Amino acid sequence: MEIPLQGFTPKDLDKIKIKDKDNHIVAQIGMMVTLYLENAYEKQCRLAVGQCIEEYMALVRPHLKRYGGEKLGVRKFSQTPIQPLAEMIEPLNERQFFEIIITGSETDEESSPYNVKTLLEGKRSYKEIGYLSATFPLAFLEEQPGGFFQQFVHDWCKRLSPYHGYGGLGLIRSVYTGAARRAEPLVYPLIRRFPGLEIDMPHSHSLYCVEGIKGINWLTMLSDHFLQKLGGKAALRAQLDDDFIFYDYPGGVMIQAGPFPQIGDMEQGNIPKQYQKLYRLVKSVQTDKLKHIIVEVPEGVNAKEFTKWWLHRFE
Repeated sequence: MEIPLQGFTPKDLDKIKIKDKDNHIVAQIGMMVTLYLENAYEKQCRLAVGQCIEEYMALVRPHLKRYGGEKLGVRKFSQTPIQPLAEMIEPLNERQFFEIIITGSETDEESSPYNVKTLLEGKRSYKEIGYLSATFPLAFLEEQPGGFFQQFVHDWCKRLSPYHGYGGLGLIRSVYTGAARRAEPLVYPLIRRFPGLEIDMPHSHSLYCVEGIKGINWLTMLSDHFLQKLGGKAALRAQLDDDFIFYDYPGGVMIQAGPFPQIGDMEQGNIPKQYQKLYRLVKSVQTDKLKHIIVEVPEGVNAKEFTKWWLHRFE
């Protein structure tokens, strides 16, 4: 899968490693996808998520080191083989949540480009959404056939019918919240400069993306719920040129903005034009409830103001 990036090669980006004072690699650039899911309490949805995770694991198994969750603790693959996910999911009732985190990192503090995780909330009297998220290093994707990432994401969409979601270049931090938060002041300069980089913490962001989408990236998933608010899929398609590819899935569509993911560069006034065009068409269904895209910001930076700028960076 060729990934040409203006001014940068994938090898250039793979070399970007953000380190903390203890020399831990706390962030790096890779490809990521996050799908937000309605009715995540339903067993059929949960079993499908489990199948997706196991397929990801089969692709990158030699790189995976640990797994866990709130109920599991943290375990090493080398010491405790992971139980088939269907066996974890089957006993759960609709009011119980399901969580699994699988990573290539050997410590909580460090980032790995190999991660897959999900949190599927139990049924509540109010609406909540679950998520499934995965990451890959650019070097791994360069070794795959053309269109691999798009097909991988589309296959997930066809099985899971996401409510909304996004996929593209992202800044990958630790899968553990505390460590990811501690890295935020260090990654701020990168996400301020490169608009194509997703910054993600879906277990937190999902709380504020129930009524609206978080945003767009190279791949953007929109369910019929949002397409109807935008005038329908045909109306949206009519406003976009051949730079955009539509991939249907049951209950929605995945939109690819341009032939390749783009990183952009605010210092050069470079906002990816396809991203900008798509964003302007769908911004009316974007959430206005997400107040902190990151919490721990450098001194002198207002987190709420930065979040507002970041959410509208493709304006």
